Amino acid sequence: MLAIALMASIGARVLFDNSRLRISDMRLAPGEAGGVEAHEFPTLRWQVGDGAHRRLHAGKEEEPATVADKATFWVEPGEPFRVLNCGKGEYRQICWEFKSPPRYTEEVVRKMLTEAKFTTDVGTALLFENSYCRAWDFCLAPGEDHSLEPHHHILDYAFVYVAKGRLLGYSADGKPGYFDSINEDGDVTWFDIPEGAGTDPKYAHGGKNGYDDLPMREYLVELK
Repeated sequence: MLAIALMASIGARVLFDNSRLRISDMRLAPGEAGGVEAHEFPTLRWQVGDGAHRRLHAGKEEEPATVADKATFWVEPGEPFRVLNCGKGEYRQICWEFKSPPRYTEEVVRKMLTEAKFTTDVGTALLFENSYCRAWDFCLAPGEDHSLEPHHHILDYAFVYVAKGRLLGYSADGKPGYFDSINEDGDVTWFDIPEGAGTDPKYAHGGKNGYDDLPMREYLVELK
């Protein structure tokens, strides 16, 4: 049996915690084991960078497996997620624990999405969705400009930068200066979004990568 069978939690650092959401950053060096014996809350575990692990799942040790950058794992309360980093580089996951039930039903969420004035695609790719959340990769190439393509926020959300980055915000009508978000790896921002935000353009904005020499990369999760 691997050492991971006895591990409770190693390598995880809490980045953010409020009444609805806890976000942690788990990093394991090559050969290091870690994870959680039993998750307290429903949890989305989101891979950062390519990796390789051997996982103990359902009481059995799985064969070594590669894990692609941006891969997602959903873990129910009481379930374990224990791994050994069997790769040559760092193994990293951003972990999102949902501490309260969804605020809206799926029917209400769909209605909110259709009523928004602008697109509700708040990232560059939707990687995971269930009754708790929508998880978006948000990645812009150096200098990439979507300032005239506003998206609309209708749900509470948080984002984590997984590398140094800068996002310049533009109001829904394309005017610059809406915000200038400069972040380091691991920075978290939370937003409370009120009901009815989909009819208010102040909750919509476009964006541009503020750096010409670095990609802008964040993981963004909307809470239903």
